[in-house]
Amino acid sequence: MKNLSLVSGLLCAASLLLIPPALGHGSPEPQHGGVVQLEHELVFELVREKQAVALYISDHGEPYQTKVMSGTIMVLDKGSKADAVLHPAGENKMCADINIPDGAKVLVKVKSGDHHPVTVRYTF
Repeated sequence: MKNLSLVSGLLCAASLLLIPPALGHGSPEPQHGGVVQLEHELVFELVREKQAVALYISDHGEPYQTKVMSGTIMVLDKGSKADAVLHPAGENKMCADINIPDGAKVLVKVKSGDHHPVTVRYTF
């Protein structure tokens, strides 16, 4: 009986090692060198560029169409606040002319049609 319990336990432990992790919403890894957050079953990747930012949105690993979306970005850094409007800039990309310094906190709010807005928070 003792051996049966030991074998059963080892088989259960071994089976956990063979089960791949579930990535139902696409990869949480950055695809464009930015910071990734998951909100409302969508993947949001915020990328700092030279004097602008880019926001990439995907749904279950597929590009999420941004051409009918609107959005804003707010950057909070050392007691100061800066706002900008996010504009569609491609298949699943939105851009804004704003700088995000190191250590800043960022709030991104996007909206599509009649759907309620989605707010995503980042820390750099």
